[in-house]
Amino acid sequence: MRLSFRARQPITFSAVLLALAISIIFKPALIQAQFLTDRDAVAFVGGEPITLSEVRTFYAQNYPLDTAHRDSLRSFLKDYVIFRAKLLEAEQMGLDQNPAYNEEVSSFAETTAPSYWIEKGIKNEIVDRFLEKRTSELKVQHLLIRLRQDATVRQLNEASETLLQARNEWLNGASFDSLNNAISSKVNGRPAGGELPWFSAGATVIDFEDAAYGLPVSTISEPIRTQFGLHLIMVLEKRPTHPAREVSHVFFRDAKADSVQIDEAMQALTNGTPWSEVVQRYSAAANPASPGGSMGFVGYDMRYADSFVDLVMNLDPSQPYEGPFESQYGAHILRLDSVQQYQTVDEEREDAIATLERLAYFQVDDEDIDNRLLNTDFVQKNEEVLDAFNQWLLEGEGQSLSDMEILEPFSYEVLVRLDHPRFQEFDVPSLELTVSSYVDWVIQQKEASNPMDVSPRWLDEYIKEYLRPYLIPMTRIQFADFNTSLIQYERGLLVFNYNDQALWNPSYADTTAVQAHYGANREAYQFDTRYHYTLLSHPQDSVLMQAVEEFEQNMSMTDLAEQFENLYAVEDSTQFVESLPWAELPMLSPGEGTYGVKVQDKPAWIYLHSVLAPRFMTFEEAFMRAFNDMQPDLEESLEAYLMQKYEIKMKPRRIR
Repeated sequence: MRLSFRARQPITFSAVLLALAISIIFKPALIQAQFLTDRDAVAFVGGEPITLSEVRTFYAQNYPLDTAHRDSLRSFLKDYVIFRAKLLEAEQMGLDQNPAYNEEVSSFAETTAPSYWIEKGIKNEIVDRFLEKRTSELKVQHLLIRLRQDATVRQLNEASETLLQARNEWLNGASFDSLNNAISSKVNGRPAGGELPWFSAGATVIDFEDAAYGLPVSTISEPIRTQFGLHLIMVLEKRPTHPAREVSHVFFRDAKADSVQIDEAMQALTNGTPWSEVVQRYSAAANPASPGGSMGFVGYDMRYADSFVDLVMNLDPSQPYEGPFESQYGAHILRLDSVQQYQTVDEEREDAIATLERLAYFQVDDEDIDNRLLNTDFVQKNEEVLDAFNQWLLEGEGQSLSDMEILEPFSYEVLVRLDHPRFQEFDVPSLELTVSSYVDWVIQQKEASNPMDVSPRWLDEYIKEYLRPYLIPMTRIQFADFNTSLIQYERGLLVFNYNDQALWNPSYADTTAVQAHYGANREAYQFDTRYHYTLLSHPQDSVLMQAVEEFEQNMSMTDLAEQFENLYAVEDSTQFVESLPWAELPMLSPGEGTYGVKVQDKPAWIYLHSVLAPRFMTFEEAFMRAFNDMQPDLEESLEAYLMQKYEIKMKPRRIR
């Protein structure tokens, strides 16, 4: 049986990107050109109209912190039309077909695309779920068999079987307390399971939280794995969330033993003594860093016992303080400072993001991205064919999977289609995965022989193997700002490569023109007095001295660095002697060296070979300087060439 899938044409990741790069860059301008008149354009490049909105967009991309005023846009217009002309020139030169260019675009796309699914997809969904969960509070019981993170399969299976048996007993009326004492692991002699305080989202580990919020009230979960082990969970009650309350307190460790102080504190408050003064005078929890006795925000988040949180939630906002109250922690005089409220949806969302980051809930990997891609409209499972496939497996019980016959046309039925209406826009072929191709994969990759062993989850694994080559077009369709960013990168890189050839790279320079410039400006290219020197440096003075001795004996640096590990050794000439260690050179005579200087805080020794008299540079020596000096003239000439070739016309007065 052969692995097969039906597609309109073969597809590779690089082929997709190449098609996108070629098809996207110039399409917007060409489409606009069909609908614009001369009166709508602020410029024309090669007959193509340039709109004010284009100029504004490009300006915002280059100067994101500036406001696009009329005068700034008018000044910027020439930069933009030259940029557009360079794009056309680069295309005519075939630079967009260069393999290195397409490889760099592909690399950028591959690197940035996953972050869009994480930041704008997965993280947003995590925040949405968190906010939804945070609207309610749960009261939960759980059994817990503690397991190490590296527990073996056998240990996991044994714990799971124990909990499944306990679940049956629980469902059949066994008391929770008896099961907790018998089943849950013991920590300091007490069951690790139990009834938890009321809590809302963010109070427990994410796996436990998700499982609890996914359960209807009074139902018992299947075994749930967390970092602590395996749990059985029952949700006892569910209620709307109580907003957290910010409170301060005057704290006493023992209500009876501290009764006199409590009375004095209450009397002081009645007499108008400032709250912070009472806290510092009477509170057992007085702290100079928090003179007001602040406890921060208190809510049903399992930091405090429910009974204490109940006290806080029942405080009367109209009262300046209340108490004294007794709790399992001691005695308190409580002051309600504020009730947590969000002025806007964005403010609430920002707080949720901060909480999730603090709880490390945003730990996303490639598997999460693949799962997210799997659950998009791009992946279309044919449920009718899938049901028929599962029935075919059932009918094959007792046979070997490789011997089972798949009759046509069922063998070529499409089990999964990877497609989108906009694929055609990006010249991306749809993909169809057939029944026969999936069976081949199951036999070859999963080494399955018994049809009863085929897991429903394997189909998702199979699909994921085909998703990655589609990541870039899927991201372009799903996230418009990624598509915009990729177009910007393609254009910017194309113009950079064009500038490199036309202006910046000396290997493409017109040597005759550079030589003419050098000849016409001979006086500008000469050396002043220069110092021919050798510089040695090493972290250890003793090693440096040995290297200097070796150099003075042979007057050569040949193999010197190899003889002394970590030795820095250089022979050169310079006319710049304003800073150390080169400032020592004018004070030396040829043939002299000196210690006492440093290179990057390491001991060094510098030796003067000779003083070189001023002289004119040869063309070879002056080439780079002359080439760089020509850049403004080259840019001006290039602009004039592009203005003429592409008949550039600018209408700055239309920018209002």
